[in-house]
Amino acid sequence: MDSEEAKQEADGREGGGGGAEGSRFLREERAHRLAKLDAMRERGVDPYPVRFDRDATAAAIHDRFDGLEPGADSGERVRLAGRVVALRRHGGLDFLDLRDETGKIQLIATRDELGEATLDALNALDLGDWIGVGGGVVTSRRGELSIRLDSFELLAKALRPLPDMRKGLTDPESRYRRRYLDLIVDEDSREVFAKRSTVIAATRKVLLDRGFREVETPVLLSQAGGAAARPFITHHNALDIDMFLRIALELPLKRLIVGGMDRVFEVSRVFRNEGLDTRHNPEFTMLEAYQAFGDYHDMMDLTEAVIEASCLAANGHTKVDVDGREIDMKPPYRRASMTELIEETTGERMHPSMPVAEAREIADRFGVEWLDVWGSGKILAEVYDATCEAKLIEPTFVMDHPREVSPLARGHRDDPTLTERFELVVAGRELANAYSELNDPVDQAERFQSEAKLQAGGDEEAEPVDDDYVEALEYGLPPTGGLGIGMDRLVMLIAGVDTIRDVILFPTLRPEEGRAGPEPAKLDLDLAAGAAAAPGPPPLRTPTRWSPRGRSRATRVLAWLTALLGLASLLPTLPWVHLSLGINDLLTRTDRSYLFTVSAVLGIGLIVVSLQLARGKRRAWAIAMVLFAAAAVVHVVKGPDPIAALLDAAMVVALASYRTEFRAHGEPSSLRQAILFVPFYLLVVGVFGLVSLLTQRDFVTPELSFGGIVETTYGGLLGFDGPYSFEHRLFAEFFGDALLVLGIVGLLLFLFLLFRPLVRDRAPAEEARERAREVVRAHGSDTLAYFALRRDKSYFFSADGRSLVAYAYVRGYAMVAADPIGPPEDAGEVLDEFLAYCAEQGWKAAFLAVREDATPLYRERGLHSLYLGDEAILRPSGFSLEGAGMKAVRSAVNRVGRDHRFELVRESEAPADLVDELNQISDEWREGASERGFTMELGTDVEGVEEDFVLALAREKGGGRVAGFLRFVPCYGADPGYSLDLMRRRTDAANGLTEYLIANAALGLGASGVERLSLNFAAWGRLLDESAELGVGGRIQRRIAKALNPFFQIQSLRDFNAKFDPGWLPRSIVIEDPADLLEVALLYASIEGFLEVPLLGRFLVPPVRAAERGVATQQEDPRAVAPGRTGGRRIHGKSRELCRQ
Repeated sequence: MDSEEAKQEADGREGGGGGAEGSRFLREERAHRLAKLDAMRERGVDPYPVRFDRDATAAAIHDRFDGLEPGADSGERVRLAGRVVALRRHGGLDFLDLRDETGKIQLIATRDELGEATLDALNALDLGDWIGVGGGVVTSRRGELSIRLDSFELLAKALRPLPDMRKGLTDPESRYRRRYLDLIVDEDSREVFAKRSTVIAATRKVLLDRGFREVETPVLLSQAGGAAARPFITHHNALDIDMFLRIALELPLKRLIVGGMDRVFEVSRVFRNEGLDTRHNPEFTMLEAYQAFGDYHDMMDLTEAVIEASCLAANGHTKVDVDGREIDMKPPYRRASMTELIEETTGERMHPSMPVAEAREIADRFGVEWLDVWGSGKILAEVYDATCEAKLIEPTFVMDHPREVSPLARGHRDDPTLTERFELVVAGRELANAYSELNDPVDQAERFQSEAKLQAGGDEEAEPVDDDYVEALEYGLPPTGGLGIGMDRLVMLIAGVDTIRDVILFPTLRPEEGRAGPEPAKLDLDLAAGAAAAPGPPPLRTPTRWSPRGRSRATRVLAWLTALLGLASLLPTLPWVHLSLGINDLLTRTDRSYLFTVSAVLGIGLIVVSLQLARGKRRAWAIAMVLFAAAAVVHVVKGPDPIAALLDAAMVVALASYRTEFRAHGEPSSLRQAILFVPFYLLVVGVFGLVSLLTQRDFVTPELSFGGIVETTYGGLLGFDGPYSFEHRLFAEFFGDALLVLGIVGLLLFLFLLFRPLVRDRAPAEEARERAREVVRAHGSDTLAYFALRRDKSYFFSADGRSLVAYAYVRGYAMVAADPIGPPEDAGEVLDEFLAYCAEQGWKAAFLAVREDATPLYRERGLHSLYLGDEAILRPSGFSLEGAGMKAVRSAVNRVGRDHRFELVRESEAPADLVDELNQISDEWREGASERGFTMELGTDVEGVEEDFVLALAREKGGGRVAGFLRFVPCYGADPGYSLDLMRRRTDAANGLTEYLIANAALGLGASGVERLSLNFAAWGRLLDESAELGVGGRIQRRIAKALNPFFQIQSLRDFNAKFDPGWLPRSIVIEDPADLLEVALLYASIEGFLEVPLLGRFLVPPVRAAERGVATQQEDPRAVAPGRTGGRRIHGKSRELCRQ
């Protein structure tokens, strides 16, 4: 579709049609009107005449004849012109609504009274046509003031239909891009611009009445000065030099004061080559006024007079509405110094003379970024911007700014570290800025040099040096007060609108056809869920329901009893425990009895089995039955101990009675590992026994033999002495004890492997992975949904196959990453099925980083939620680098942008050499360290195959080397977006490169229509906000967060995210039992990569990482399917990068 067709389609939609239908309607309507145009010309009628004389307007007629009775004729004839905005035909009467600049009036045409030519013209009339009419002023029977037509003339034929006059233009960009249509259909918009004209006229009147002279100064300058902003650059062909569009009016106007013009002002456009947002447009209107022999107090008086007069002229009163709050702009306004406001808001006392280290400490406490080149005054101003300005609602003159941030202002007469400068702030927005102007040329030159040093140190807001202006000052500038008011913001305040684009007739927009400058990659992929992404065939099974009653109480009681009886079996064998249980005589025996060894073995076995009984494991139940039966026999034989034997027998009966409670399946992987362990263990023990006995072959009787070695070594594991006597007593005691310890340790390891595999890892299942991809593509609207496709995730699919739960099994827990993925209405059902499946397996479920607004769904099922942190999400369509809050990011972007260029490309379009370069950067960045991330990273290197992935690159301008990059993965659905996956940079990259990448990515994705951009997750972020009111649990969490902050940089991660002014999406952790919180927290930290445990670490990491270390795989239950792996590809995330910013 070409540009013209695109416009036609848009106009068609605004007129009530949509898409191709709207475009077709427009083409047909336009062709119909063109045919009328041709017919008129054939009749000799000029549809676009040169002139029409009128003697009245709609408003004037209403004012003059307002009291005319219904059905009356005034006897007065008028001529007026306007646009037809409504047309109604009833029998022989035609009723038309005519609108001119002043208002609307009804026209009545009686067909029998019109001539043939007039009637033909009337029949050819369409909505939107301009007409000139003559007729008498009458009122209808209903009393509506009207014009009864007796003459009619077409003044301009409209070839395009008007939008729906009732709905107007619903798309804001259409309103700004086609302001002429907006003015036609929106009365509020016309009123805003009428007020704008009134405000500017009232401002001029105040100044002219006070003796100011309006002047004009150059727009094109050889150097842009007077403000800290990036200018537009153009080339003057005749002079063959680059020139700048002015960024302020200040310096030329002050030159006129030097020339003897005592009072001058200019209301004109200035141009700043910066971002767009609700309060900034690159081209805007400024008032600047300068008064010789005055100071900033005079400028306060002038400011109050201008604003009061503007309010009265536009609204008839001085009250304005800002976000539903009424503010009275009637003078006088509050006057307060910047230091006073900081102390009032924060309790901190700051002054430009304070030590820089103290100023930095205060800035750090409030999360304010600072540069090394800044002094205390600059830091003070930044703290004010961050903590005070947004809270100033009533009009306030913020006075006495630090000298360091006011290079053109006169030093304060009472404090040389301050200046005589003020800003007027209303509703948290700066409206005016004024000085007692600096007129000392020597001081001015020194300040320019200081600004040059700041600029060299990376401060983008430093004032450029202007030697020509210093030369003008050397001819003498009298004491002068200067004032600047942003007229667009003043109109916004008075008209009560929220965005600057609503008060500028033609705001700056990206062209519809072609784009100026480098164009980000066009993201034309479809991120909306649809039928094309429907999941594959569902598994054939009946849905299983979760019972909120939780796990069986009987299993927990029996598990505790098993553990206690197991401990009782150990007591007689522990020399420091003096408990006989009826067998005191045996405690004094020095010979090692195999029955006591067997009792200890059974006790250890029961303790280990008890852990699995608590999980309802069927295999643990069967082993416990055997162990208790054997224990009963042992206690009868060795003591006898009838009490212990009866307790063991009672446990056999109890376990048999509750056998149906133990339904949980065992783990095939654990059985396999236990079986493989046995021969390995026996081989190691055999080698130990053989080598040990061979060292004593000359000191042992009888002589060593193969059978004797086997009997002694393996019998020793159970406490048997074997056939040999040893001459060396020390060896005899050591060897027997060592074998017994090996026996006990071997039993523990065997039971441990049998029952507690720490991680589950299974063979590839690409079919399941593709099915999971389809579900994510169809329903993955959550910003964490795509990370379900990590190659270490297992999948549980709902019975109908439309939903899934992505999880990793770790140490008895199904660790679920985020919420279930599927149709929203199915969330409860798949959750029930998954919880029931976990119960069958004897697992507990832990849900990590679920949306806080979804926690009621979990609580309904008896689960418990706890606040975990906040995900930072940007809205790219409204993202801007403008405003005080974005200073740190803006400075980094501008500084890095001098030497880098930004690119935005789809990963599938990345050439092989770029893919290799990016992966080399990843290798360099990791430096061999372990990776982190589980819930919010994908876990693969750049592969150059995924067309839905987007890469943001920062290339060095010299040779094009990539200095750093980001990778984003998609979020689908009606609110499409991306989530940050990888964040990489070279170790020698420029400081601020990450900010440069994120900011430019947000701007580029926003220009491509992306609605959401998820950055990072900040754990416990809001707990660190001291102003937040928390309950007892929250205060405990806050203390824990503060304690962990030095180790995990919790605060710095949130502060980094906060730089970009994101929205925060709270997320929680959900568990079955609050008592499991500590264990789940440790497991969560381990799978995210924050805990590295020596030796056991291989058991505590997700399977994809374990796979790199060679862990075998095993296929599992078809309902819970694991995806394939990468074959040992490197894994990486983004948490570590943020910790290194």
